[in-house]
Amino acid sequence: MSTLLKDIYSPAFYNVFADVAEEVIVNFNRKKFIKEIFCTGWKSKELKDRMRHTTKMLHPFMPSDFAESASAIKKITDILLHKKASVNTFGFMFLPDYIETYGINHFNESVKTMERVTQLISCEYAVRPFIIKYGDKMVNQMIEWSNHPNHHVRRLASEGIRPRLPWAMALPALKNPQPLFPILENLKNDTWNM
Repeated sequence: MSTLLKDIYSPAFYNVFADVAEEVIVNFNRKKFIKEIFCTGWKSKELKDRMRHTTKMLHPFMPSDFAESASAIKKITDILLHKKASVNTFGFMFLPDYIETYGINHFNESVKTMERVTQLISCEYAVRPFIIKYGDKMVNQMIEWSNHPNHHVRRLASEGIRPRLPWAMALPALKNPQPLFPILENLKNDTWNM
């Protein structure tokens, strides 16, 4: 059995995802999707390459309207959250990547979708391009999230605003942390409900 993290993206993983996708995405073609995933060069792809490849291969199966795609992602997330005890959720990091890649010009839909998806798998990397593009508007959203009843959403408010995060794009505008003080104030005594 492989011990490489990238091998979480296995036929078994994609079959679990396809089971859910068939429930949510109209005319989802499981066989075609899985065939596209395991293309030439698959074995040489590393973890993040496999994640991004999954995002790109999923896109043609999703509705062309991002609001409809966002709705599908939220439904997929809800089903996976219901199955969470029996599903390794780490591989679903392609869902935040999908929002980052295809939702960057759709602020409202993307924010609502990240709020849901981060309860399954963290959106702390996906939120960063939104901070760069939308600045104070996104920071204000994260201040709001820092008071959210779900600890995963509150954690997104904390982790997503870190100016430097390993393996993530830097947030140079936030090296002056003053705009982040309300988030830190809201979370300084948070127990994360864990």
